[in-house]
Amino acid sequence: MSYLIWAGITVCAGFLLFGGLLKRKGLPVRTAAISLPLSIILGFVFAKVFYVVFMQAEDVLTWGEWERFLDFQPRRMCFVCGAAGACLGVWLAARWTGQDRKKVMDCFAAPGALLVAGFRLAECTQGTLGLGVLAEGSGWLSGPPFVMTDAYGDPYVAVFFWEAVAALVIGVFALIRKEERDGHRFEKTVYCLCLCQILLESMRNHSMRWGFVCVEMLLCAVIMVALSFMACRRNEKRTGRYRPVGIQLMGMGDIVAVEFARQKAGIEFLADYGYWMMAAVLLYMGFDYFRTLKENRTA
Repeated sequence: MSYLIWAGITVCAGFLLFGGLLKRKGLPVRTAAISLPLSIILGFVFAKVFYVVFMQAEDVLTWGEWERFLDFQPRRMCFVCGAAGACLGVWLAARWTGQDRKKVMDCFAAPGALLVAGFRLAECTQGTLGLGVLAEGSGWLSGPPFVMTDAYGDPYVAVFFWEAVAALVIGVFALIRKEERDGHRFEKTVYCLCLCQILLESMRNHSMRWGFVCVEMLLCAVIMVALSFMACRRNEKRTGRYRPVGIQLMGMGDIVAVEFARQKAGIEFLADYGYWMMAAVLLYMGFDYFRTLKENRTA
């Protein structure tokens, strides 16, 4: 029940902000009203269905365990796919009301980041769902909200808190930055959210995994590569036009290699500094993506 209260407050705050931004942009507020039920339904359906598809398809197809679709615990949902469903709901509402979809999605960028932050914070009610490794040391960073204890009183890093902070920071930038091209605000926000989530998802104890591969990290990587490809298509230059896509793919390969080595190789150096290496790779990928956008900002 606590999770539902958190979720309800988050949705109300996010779509109130969305309506306000639409009004400021001169777009009809009814687009937000129409997108609200669409986003809730599609976000919920996508989160549940794709979790089953990715993690429990064999149980359903082989053993007929269709009740898997009726397990609505947050830990049995795919967060990235739920977010994609919510965005699709907004896009459909914009199309339904005949509004410029890029302008509407730009207005949804900051509220969307707020929704991510709110739903991450709601994980504080879900036990160990959003926690990471055992917390060591002492000081002001060793207590709530940075560290949370489990049912046995053991302290764990509150990864969900840092995910929420990252989303809020990205949302603030989406709110205050001026963009020269329609669509860039939304694309940049989605890219940055995925960029941060790749690193933070790796830190979570509970995640959707195929062996050492984290499914939601993979989904974020696919989204980032797709956004980079879209940016390259708008670039008018011909020589090296799709080089940034190659940069994104090589960066993802590096992250997979570090993640595999960190989990399977037992190398002490990677256990201590693997996340820093991943962060460095992600920063370069982000720099290259934003450089690509800058090159075609007038396209």
